[in-house]
Amino acid sequence: MPKKHQPTYASTKPTYVHPSLQSSRNAASSSTPSPQTVNERIQQLRREQAPRATAQRRDEVSEVVSGQRTVPPELRRILHMAEVDAPKPKPGRRRMHGERPPPGPAAPTSWLSKSRWAPDYARKPKTFDGHDNGVGRFCKLASVHNEEFKRLPPARSLIHHCLRAFALHWEEVAIYEQHYLPALPFALKEAMLSYLSLYGERSCLDFKTFKILFQSDSEVEGASGSEDIQFLDLTGLLNEGYTLKDLEKSLQRSGLGAAVTSSMAGLSLSPSNRQDKAPIEIVDSWEDEAEDGALSVLPPTLTVPIFPNLTRLSLGHPGTAASWTDLLSLSSHLKTLTHLSLAYWPRPSTTPNAATTSMVARHATVSLGGSHFYSDLDDDWHEAANILRRLSLNTYCLKWLDLEGCTWLKALTWDLPSNAAPYRSAAVMSGADEWVRPSSSPGPDWNGAWRQIEYINLFQGWIPSDTKSLQNMPAGVVPVQLMRWLRENGRRSGVKQVLGDEGAYGAVEWVEKEKVARSVGFAVQSLRKVGGGKYCRVDYGWGGEP
Repeated sequence: MPKKHQPTYASTKPTYVHPSLQSSRNAASSSTPSPQTVNERIQQLRREQAPRATAQRRDEVSEVVSGQRTVPPELRRILHMAEVDAPKPKPGRRRMHGERPPPGPAAPTSWLSKSRWAPDYARKPKTFDGHDNGVGRFCKLASVHNEEFKRLPPARSLIHHCLRAFALHWEEVAIYEQHYLPALPFALKEAMLSYLSLYGERSCLDFKTFKILFQSDSEVEGASGSEDIQFLDLTGLLNEGYTLKDLEKSLQRSGLGAAVTSSMAGLSLSPSNRQDKAPIEIVDSWEDEAEDGALSVLPPTLTVPIFPNLTRLSLGHPGTAASWTDLLSLSSHLKTLTHLSLAYWPRPSTTPNAATTSMVARHATVSLGGSHFYSDLDDDWHEAANILRRLSLNTYCLKWLDLEGCTWLKALTWDLPSNAAPYRSAAVMSGADEWVRPSSSPGPDWNGAWRQIEYINLFQGWIPSDTKSLQNMPAGVVPVQLMRWLRENGRRSGVKQVLGDEGAYGAVEWVEKEKVARSVGFAVQSLRKVGGGKYCRVDYGWGGEP
């Protein structure tokens, strides 16, 4: 059949426009397109210059988006392929050891390091002494003073490096800079002593350099003096060149008495009509002296305190310079002291060299010292308790006491054998007869002279990390608490400085001494409770609480 032919028609656009639309069409045709902005032009140029996506590029992008292709473990070992990390958890799922985190951005690190509600991994690790510079630790009292007054500079500051350099070369600095050291602000003087105790040598401080550092304005022009000094950190600085006797001399300034005495020589408490009479001789009794109106005798010298605002003193780590006799003499000038550190002081004794010396008599052998060699084994703390009682009578304003590393803690609450329970003496005395009361305790009175003490540090100075010895010990409260504490805090950087097994005794002896410290702390708190005194916080240096 013949193929059918379809006619083709040329389509033409209509040229007829309605008169009502004629004006709008002319306006649209006459308007020009708006120019492109700079950003639009830049985006257009980037699209034009970008290369076209190839098949290989599309595969790479798809592989990155979809993730790395997984291979079975058997094939991975045969092909020696690297292990693939586990996929990250998808957002929104719950954690294994906690609930879903709160929505929003993460909290700043500075907030988490100081927040008590932050997780353990985000908290700032705490050190035992608060201020650690990597080389060592400042004493406990220096850290407490720094928390309140901010005397120690940051570890990465310029002041820290300057004070550290001064302490390392203190002998040269004290000689060549002796005219400028007195001009240091009192805050830097307090920090300077702390840096000397940490970075300086054992015998770097002597009486001359100590006097140079705290000269007054009358001696050196522009000196800051010592009136505003509140804390003296002499931890580890006591030596043969600067002993407790030198410190006692440093606390008092003499030499003013001669001028005052000469100016007051003509003064008298007697009536004016008796000034021309001869001085009255010494009479037999005070009554006769009062009736005769004897002249008042002025002291030959007057002493003025150099540190009138001194309230904190650290004498820790005295070494061979420790002397309880000199400390008792020094304590008479420490009436206003509120914080005292006697860390690592030896057993209180006025005759330490006579502990092993005895005198053989006809009927018995008598020890020449106040404490004999076997006083610890006999549990005889009579001399130590007596010395502490005398010390407490002179330091009646104490509120903070540091006894870290001391092995004579029993002397704090030791009583005569006639009083089996010293903390019950107040209750016994309340119902006992007036003539049948037990004798007073030879140790310090925790409701009398030391009634204001609110903090005692009984830390042994180190913590055993031998977990095997602790596990082999019999079950007890202290070993269990120590094991739990080691699991939680044993890996922290601030704790590594006190962990170790190189102490003078092992873990078993450490636990026994810790039990003694617990009993002493309990006795102090019981004495306060019976006497109605303030609550005393006992710090054992770690997380264990009685």
